[in-house]
Amino acid sequence: MGNAPFTDTESNRGTRLRVASGVELVQDADGVYELVLSHPVGSGCMRGRPLSRDLFVANVDFACERCPNVPEVPSVPLPAFSRGKWLTINLCHEGRCEVDVPSGGLATVSAGEVCISCSQERPAEFRYPSGRYRGVEVFVNTRIARSPLFSLLDDEDAVEAIARQAGSAAVLSGDGELNGHMRRIAALVEAPDRALATYEVLGLLLGLQRRDLSCARPRFILTRTQMRIVAAVHDELEGSLDCAHDARVLASAFGVSAATLNQYFSRAYGSTVAGYLRKRRMEVAAALLASGARVAEAAVRVGYANPSKFSSAFKREYGTAPSEWRRRRFGER
Repeated sequence: MGNAPFTDTESNRGTRLRVASGVELVQDADGVYELVLSHPVGSGCMRGRPLSRDLFVANVDFACERCPNVPEVPSVPLPAFSRGKWLTINLCHEGRCEVDVPSGGLATVSAGEVCISCSQERPAEFRYPSGRYRGVEVFVNTRIARSPLFSLLDDEDAVEAIARQAGSAAVLSGDGELNGHMRRIAALVEAPDRALATYEVLGLLLGLQRRDLSCARPRFILTRTQMRIVAAVHDELEGSLDCAHDARVLASAFGVSAATLNQYFSRAYGSTVAGYLRKRRMEVAAALLASGARVAEAAVRVGYANPSKFSSAFKREYGTAPSEWRRRRFGER
């Protein structure tokens, strides 16, 4: 991925930069940058706005497992890693994102968690193990504390100190104050009021100063080998949602027990193999019903020979019978 030439063209939407096959960067007239995904990468977009040379905020709504990063281009005011160290703060709303932990492997950040990480190197790509990610991202150059706008911070090395504490990854779950700043920043990405968005970033950094990030390690870390195992199992499930999948059989292919596989899988995807399969089957069935498929047809397509058992499983997931779901959703269309 990411080997396609980075080209610059003009269109009626503004400047368009082809990052890779299936990835385009578009700048609109309001100064908002949109990273648009298409086949073969996935779908969705990231919309971001530079608040200054050292500050960039963005909303992300991706349906993909991997997204190549945008190369550094002098004419594009995206985070420039050649200009020093960057602090990345993200709040996950939906799905999961993967974070490198050099000393320990890989960690995943899930809904409701704020992840703070620091890097002097531009990541080659961003990874989303569940194939879905929605959240807000703030990129802060550690030199921003020298700006008069950020004089309320302790000193010129204040952001550097936050970065040192956070290290490769610090994760805070359910922090109302930080989550509030991040949600307000998300709402201001589309607004032309850069001063108000910058004020919220200042509040976010002041909040991070008051927290001991050195103790906020990710709850779960998987080695790269363990992540490869769960990724292979995930692909097996997604490739045949209509088949019976036994965790014991899947685990034996990798020389681990079913309990160990479920432990790894839960850390990466938030549920056991059986729980993930059940949820994904119901999601696919819901989409089929909404497009007009009959209940019996949707049941068979997701591996249920018994429509009654399918109806019970569907009602547990969505709180309504599949026939009622079909009537409402297909009727609306």
